[in-house]
Amino acid sequence: MRRLNSLTTRYIFIILMAIVMLPVAMLTGGIFYNGPWYKKDNYPYYPSYEVVNTWHNTAEKMKANDVESIKKGFSKVKKSYKSTAMVYVNGNGETALKEGTPVNLPTDWNVTTTMDFMKSSIDSDPFTVVSYVGGKKEAGFVIIQMPRSYITSINREENRLYDFVSYLLSIVIIILFLLVSWFFFRSIRKRLLRLQDAMEMPNARNVPPKIRISRKDEIGALEQSFNNMLTALEESQQNEREEESARRKLIADLSHDLRTPLTALKAQIYSLKKEVLSQKGEETIALADEKIHYLGELIENLLSYSLLTSNKYPYKPEKTDIVRLVRTTVACWYDRLEEEGFEVDIEIQGDDIKSNIDVNWFQRMIDNVIQNVIRHAKDGQFIGIYMEGKGEEYKISVVDHGPGFTNTSGNKHGRGIGMSIIALMAEAMNIKWKVDSNESGTTFEFHYKKSN
Repeated sequence: MRRLNSLTTRYIFIILMAIVMLPVAMLTGGIFYNGPWYKKDNYPYYPSYEVVNTWHNTAEKMKANDVESIKKGFSKVKKSYKSTAMVYVNGNGETALKEGTPVNLPTDWNVTTTMDFMKSSIDSDPFTVVSYVGGKKEAGFVIIQMPRSYITSINREENRLYDFVSYLLSIVIIILFLLVSWFFFRSIRKRLLRLQDAMEMPNARNVPPKIRISRKDEIGALEQSFNNMLTALEESQQNEREEESARRKLIADLSHDLRTPLTALKAQIYSLKKEVLSQKGEETIALADEKIHYLGELIENLLSYSLLTSNKYPYKPEKTDIVRLVRTTVACWYDRLEEEGFEVDIEIQGDDIKSNIDVNWFQRMIDNVIQNVIRHAKDGQFIGIYMEGKGEEYKISVVDHGPGFTNTSGNKHGRGIGMSIIALMAEAMNIKWKVDSNESGTTFEFHYKKSN
């Protein structure tokens, strides 16, 4: 059943129908030509062999010198053939009887004139047949004449009509074949375009709707495979959403559960600092305090990342003076940077540059970058914070002289959860960012536009 519905089978059927219809056109032309509207009385046709045989048989039955029997034979032939002329020449070479209007007859019949008449009648018009009376030479002979057009199967006028009808029907069939082929391929093209439109996904997260299977052929099988693929894709995305939701919930729960014991540890470390300890004990307590502080930052970043990816982190954009915000944020870190032994170079240019951002998110981005410098570029003992720009485009740069790390672009998470948070927040606030890093140091750049 599937083979019968295939595109190949259907088109072969169309071709076979066209091949069959061409001889049908010829047959139809013949039917049209020989139909009841064709007046055969006006256009008679007598096969030449039939006329010759009839005339010879009639002459065979005639009696020599019996004019009545010859008249009877003439009358019988006249009923079968129209517009004929008949002549009887007796054994004495005399024209004894004439019917109709014969042409080219000699006035005297002798050997010479008879031979000339016979020669002139060959392949000429009128068509002429000569036969001996009773089959005997001495009894004389009879002649029948008729227009040569009567023994031509189709005369010129009729042949033109027949050819015109045949050609016309053939052209009609060819045009029908082309039209059917055009509709056939047009239908295929429309179905393929519909399938192509369905495959174009405007959003990678949205699965396109399933399409209706129009026919059970090769394209129908392709449409069915496409629908099966969509089903599998929907199931895969559903599983992915469920796994992502479970992972985020787990991270949030773990972050929340770890904060309680971590707070208790901080309190214990603070209490131990008040006790009298040896120099080594104080160094151990300081190192433990640093590690607990670092662990607290990681847990805070983990919780923030989980909230950001689930769109639950509070986001309140408003027009803010970026220059003042950068100065305030950097000022909060100045003492810490000096304690860590960093050479600090700050150059912030511009006045009253407003942009539509979330203040807390922006500060969190700058904080994460400075924390990253303190944690990973302490050996360089340098940090430079620069702000410059003109017109609508502005840039904030944070430079260090640390060992560097693998280059990271704005559409990747980068190094650690802190970098991932920067990527998510920058994307939400339409801020482009990038990181250039090598063995000589690392440069963070934030590019943003001034809001009107």
